[in-house]
Amino acid sequence: MLDFEEGEVRAGSRVLALFVNPLNVRVLRAHENGPQRLADIKARMGWSAESTLRAAIANLCEAGALTKGDMPDSSHAVATRLSNAGEEMLFVVDVIEEWLARCPTGPISFESEEAKGAVKALAGGWSSTVIRELANRPLTLTELSKAIPDVSHPSLERRLNWMRMTGQIEPVERTGRGTPYIATEWLRHAIAPLSVSGRCERRHMNADSGPITDVEVEAAFLLALDLVPLPPYASGRCLLAAQTELEPLGTDPHLAGVSLTVENGEITSCTTDLSGDPPTWAMGSAEAWLEAVIDGRMEGLRIAGANPQLALDLVAGLHLALFPARSLP
Repeated sequence: MLDFEEGEVRAGSRVLALFVNPLNVRVLRAHENGPQRLADIKARMGWSAESTLRAAIANLCEAGALTKGDMPDSSHAVATRLSNAGEEMLFVVDVIEEWLARCPTGPISFESEEAKGAVKALAGGWSSTVIRELANRPLTLTELSKAIPDVSHPSLERRLNWMRMTGQIEPVERTGRGTPYIATEWLRHAIAPLSVSGRCERRHMNADSGPITDVEVEAAFLLALDLVPLPPYASGRCLLAAQTELEPLGTDPHLAGVSLTVENGEITSCTTDLSGDPPTWAMGSAEAWLEAVIDGRMEGLRIAGANPQLALDLVAGLHLALFPARSLP
């Protein structure tokens, strides 16, 4: 798994980092058809050493994805089986795999070193808040280091290099010192695996998960909204906001999100400044937003104002852009 520095754990980063190792994916999927003994898993894996398999199984048990028990047909054989968390983690794996298939240089197999590097880069960029800082403007390494003082300069450089080499960020020209980087369209689509990883943690690993704060909410909106298809008649101003958890934990929740302007189906401005009185809005808890974006279920959101259709189009557009396979025809 990824080694997190102090202060780096963000919502979704622990589940995502679990699948940096493709063996964890294979072991988890080996349980899709029911409980498995170690010998059964070893026969299925073929090449893996028993000690390596034991370590992967122990890792998944510690994460809550697998539980131990007796085989249904034998009181003497110990087996592992999927927990409720493991069932949801299989969905996370499927979404990561769909994201890997979108790689602009060609689909990436989950079994490959390229996949390991891509998932590691995504988890590192998310946990260190590099993704949030690059979500709405180009930044150089020096500028990132100033914006993220809690993460060491060498660690930021390492994460930036991972993201650049895997095609999640790209350089842009600018007068002055340093090379600024921006998010690629592929990184914008990564909000899908980050969302399902975050929801999985909220449901099954809440004690070990990072809180959903302004960082996660703002990064998700700023990156994903660029992908949203809108009808040509869509116009107006709208607020999209979620209740977040302030750090440190225990403080009152507040709203974070974006205020945006749409003209003839195009988003012309988008800011995280929520001051002012928006004419239209969509608001709700972080869980309600995850349900809306992942499953297309909007009933948990409060949508109101002068032009509720604009808010509906934006929320539906986020679901369609990130989870097209789960959208109704």
